[in-house]
Amino acid sequence: MKPAVRTSAFLFLLILIHGCTGKDDASTSQQHAKGDAITHEEGLIVTTLNNVATAESQFYSTKDSPSILRFFAQDYAGIKDGKSESLKDKSKYLAEILEQINLGEPIGISSKVMNIQPTVAGSVGWATYEYEYKVGRSGGKSGVLQHVSRGQCTAIFSKQAETWLIRHGHCSTTHPTPFILTPG
Repeated sequence: MKPAVRTSAFLFLLILIHGCTGKDDASTSQQHAKGDAITHEEGLIVTTLNNVATAESQFYSTKDSPSILRFFAQDYAGIKDGKSESLKDKSKYLAEILEQINLGEPIGISSKVMNIQPTVAGSVGWATYEYEYKVGRSGGKSGVLQHVSRGQCTAIFSKQAETWLIRHGHCSTTHPTPFILTPG
């Protein structure tokens, strides 16, 4: 496979695997959509999502895969746009990103989550949210590439000790429908 094709395929895979992470909107971290204050445990779920986003956004600098993987349960199973993913897939993805970084590719990841709606029932929790995930590369051997993914997610969490781990994530990319005027 040619390097340019490999790089493009790699970036596409990057978008597919990691569209569900990011930083949350401050207003959603304090209240549910219906206006009720969130509980302490729900706040910890919001914090987990924020911490994943921060760790991924800083990956270029830290090169620390465990700082990201620590938020996922060992039996994590997810779905992104109809394709399954596991913790092993996430680990492989991070190894591929790290390889590109070590080859001198300046890869930047920016992600955020908005409208987080966390819920907790005992030692199980879940959250629905919207995401925006951007991958950019400037300079390097490949020139400038940028991909943007936006969509909606549901994540299921399990509480282990004092930590909420992501056991399942299901994300779908939204595709804006073009507005077309037709003559009447």
